[in-house]
Amino acid sequence: MIDLHTHTSASDGTYLPRDLVRLALDEGLEAVAITDHDTTAGNREALEAG
Repeated sequence: MIDLHTHTSASDGTYLPRDLVRLALDEGLEAVAITDHDTTAGNREALEAG
């Protein structure tokens, strides 16, 4: 399963990008799309997390 619509704390989400990726992996997701509003600030952190 893949979640194609998530937000991190770089936008209006709750989790830091690295924590969102770890949570997705822990839940067995194959991939996650970070769709933060008006920013790509968390992308590097998310990529480094997994």
